[in-house]
Amino acid sequence: MSAFYKDENGTIYHTYSSYARGIEEWIGTLMILDRAPKGRNENGTMHFVKRHDEYETKASGHSCCG
Repeated sequence: MSAFYKDENGTIYHTYSSYARGIEEWIGTLMILDRAPKGRNENGTMHFVKRHDEYETKASGHSCCG
């Protein structure tokens, strides 16, 4: 997110920029979680993203699909 200011002469100034996680202040839910005792309960920035082969393997039980 970026913010700009245009003065009376038409000159435009780049006054603010935020990248990656910097715009989370605009997301109300994340602001509330940040103030909770455990916060977001995160281990890292993208710890919740897993590739298809990084999930835990569990013994499969009964399946409707064979």
